[in-house]
Amino acid sequence: MSPALFAAAAGKAQQSDPGFWEGLTAGDVATFTGAIATIIVGIVAAFVAVRAYKTQQRETRRQEKAKLYAEAVRAVEDYMEAPYRIMRKDGSAEARREITQHISDVKSRISYYTGLLAIHGTTDVCAAYATFVTAAQREAGQQMTAAWDVKPVKKDKDVPLRTAPLPRAATDAARTSLVTILKADLESK
Repeated sequence: MSPALFAAAAGKAQQSDPGFWEGLTAGDVATFTGAIATIIVGIVAAFVAVRAYKTQQRETRRQEKAKLYAEAVRAVEDYMEAPYRIMRKDGSAEARREITQHISDVKSRISYYTGLLAIHGTTDVCAAYATFVTAAQREAGQQMTAAWDVKPVKKDKDVPLRTAPLPRAATDAARTSLVTILKADLESK
């Protein structure tokens, strides 16, 4: 193709091509702008939904962990109540079996929560729980042994023990420390 013919063809092409914006109407621009706005709104909505979902899931996990922690503490507190159960025995073989079965069940629950905390808890949580359990075993263990020597309860009026609470200073201190660590762990996530 000769340069003159090429220039003529290019000029003709430029004359017939009105350009991108020249053929658009106001309606076309509004449609295009609306489509872009819809896409942006969709992206923002998706982002908000995902963020809300993640927040909800994080809160659900935190509540489940809080329940785990509370049940773990409860198991040890049930162990601390065992001396009182023993002191209220009626002297029957059935009562002895019931009490020893209860204590066995409580010890099993403590082992269960020790394992769960080893899986789901931090090193600090596990150590604090172990300290709490050890303190409870030392204090309540001795108290249970002494409680078996107490005369059986024969009358309803003797069920309220009317004694000073059994000492549990080490257990209470370990519990306070544990609860502080549990709260910090729950707030950190």
